[in-house]
Amino acid sequence: MAGNNRKSLLLAGCLLASSGCIRDRISVPAPLPDPPAPVGSSVRPIMELQEMHGEASDFVIYEHEFVAGTSRLNPAGEAHLRQIAARAGQVPFPIIVEAASTELAALIEGCPPCDKLDEDRRNVIVAAMTLMGVPAAGQRVIVGTALSAGIPSAEAERAYGNSLNMGTGTSGFGGAGSAGGAGGGGGGFR
Repeated sequence: MAGNNRKSLLLAGCLLASSGCIRDRISVPAPLPDPPAPVGSSVRPIMELQEMHGEASDFVIYEHEFVAGTSRLNPAGEAHLRQIAARAGQVPFPIIVEAASTELAALIEGCPPCDKLDEDRRNVIVAAMTLMGVPAAGQRVIVGTALSAGIPSAEAERAYGNSLNMGTGTSGFGGAGSAGGAGGGGGGFR
């Protein structure tokens, strides 16, 4: 009788093994998923790109930094140019001379055509940068549009007023306001 039990158990074991019941229960566990990315790792590249674009806008010489209708820099433009020259060797950004506005040129008596004014302004900046030791100034100085859009004068006035009230709680937003350098504000150097 003991032999029959052994044969029965052996037969039952073979049937179970061949049916896959035991094989399905003895399986290798699935690999664990990758751990989540560190906090901020998906936001950091976006912030770095925004910071780089902001830094590049420091290298725009805006139209309002020239005496109206001429290629001569005003005092603010001269100060901005010195700041650009001091940093130009450390960054790869082009130095952009904002193109003259046809609307503004039409209002100024004796203003040369915009293309001529743009080229004259570029030449002045290239010469100044060369004198200040900026490498490859002729290749780096270009005429183009500002990297950031300006803001209308009424909005600029509000932003300026808010920046004066910043921290005093009188701006209507708990002391928050624009901290200057808004659109076409020229430079943003501190």
